[in-house]
Amino acid sequence: MGTIEQEVSESLKRDIAATYALLKGWSGRLQSEMRQNAGWTDQTAHARQALHSDVERVGEATFHLYAAHGKDYGLILEDGSKPHDIVAKNKKALFWTGARHPVKKVRHPGTRAYPIVGSTMEKHADTIVGEVVELWEAS
Repeated sequence: MGTIEQEVSESLKRDIAATYALLKGWSGRLQSEMRQNAGWTDQTAHARQALHSDVERVGEATFHLYAAHGKDYGLILEDGSKPHDIVAKNKKALFWTGARHPVKKVRHPGTRAYPIVGSTMEKHADTIVGEVVELWEAS
């Protein structure tokens, strides 16, 4: 049997490890839920596959649980975009299959938002916090 100091230290280490395990489990659940419930229609499935969640230890007993898009256009999927002009940048004109002729610019109507990351985190935030508090109160 160790000293009280050693016992407290070991108990604290167990609680920190249990907190990490709890949050790691939640990260897997969040990732699965986001991928399953993303509201956009896939063209390549790359955006859906790039949705991810994980937990990082950032201090002795501090963790960050996060969820994110893994594609550079993830913010557009999450927040949408306003109508905007697309202008030829590297060439003199824009042209695509089905266009009648090349053009210098086109007016994009904007993109509808398909929020999944923020809404998934918000949906589970209180439950996650409650489970962490319950874990620490039980020790």
